[in-house]
Amino acid sequence: MLFKNASIYRLTQSFDSNTDSLQDQLLQRSFTPCSGFRPSSFGWVPPISGVEDAPLFHEVAGCILLCARREDKVIPPSALNEAIAERVERVESLEGRKLRSKERMSIKDEALAELMPRALAKSKQILGYISPSDNLLVIDTANASEAELFINCLRESLGTLNLVPPQVKSNPSETFNQWILKRKLPDNFNLGNQCDMVDPEDGSSVNCRRQDLDTQEIRNHIESGKVCTKLGIRWHGDLTLSVDKELILRQIKMESSDDDANDEDNPIARLDAAFVNMTLEFARFLPALFSALGGETQSLSS
Repeated sequence: MLFKNASIYRLTQSFDSNTDSLQDQLLQRSFTPCSGFRPSSFGWVPPISGVEDAPLFHEVAGCILLCARREDKVIPPSALNEAIAERVERVESLEGRKLRSKERMSIKDEALAELMPRALAKSKQILGYISPSDNLLVIDTANASEAELFINCLRESLGTLNLVPPQVKSNPSETFNQWILKRKLPDNFNLGNQCDMVDPEDGSSVNCRRQDLDTQEIRNHIESGKVCTKLGIRWHGDLTLSVDKELILRQIKMESSDDDANDEDNPIARLDAAFVNMTLEFARFLPALFSALGGETQSLSS
């Protein structure tokens, strides 16, 4: 699968951005590397790498693929602490007194300003796609802060973007509990081999990995009061993943995927194939998942 994780959002208004103008909109927030005292940067880069003048989006079969780059300057804590200690020792020696906490904070800011221009930059790319026909935004991250950065950048580029996480009628954790206890899942769904459980009373937790979930040992945890917060599932015997109580998907894998079987000399064709395979699978799976959890409550605004 092209995406390993998925943070899913439902567009509450139709996505009507004209793809002819989308490039200009995205250019307003194109990626600029960190420089000088700038500690971080986030912006759009072409989804197709290695192609000269590639656009900042790639549209295939009605879905729009986007790619953001996040760059952060990294200052090792040891280097920062050493710089602070040296400055504090020097000032205290010269003035013959202990510095107050406010003065130490000021010295920390000065040390950061001195180290920042020389700090190494760490970067990563985050993919996401918009499916206007399904009113969905799907971002390849399970990290809430990364998803928020992606959404804010897209909102600033487009001028407006109304969306919410999927709202389902059933409590996902309660539904996961019932699936484990009763061993009866909706059609085409089966238990995977992992789950996370938490006791809401004392906060104790159990994380199961590569285990058969259809055992009395697993059910005992639920019967003793624990709540399943993340569950591994298999859909149609082909798509495997874990879904948590916030409906964030992780460790997505489609066992019959032929993404790697495409022409290695044509990266665009290879990307197109992987993207189409994934979006078609999500277009089938996500409605089935939401239905299995009681259906959605959020309706599209006009």
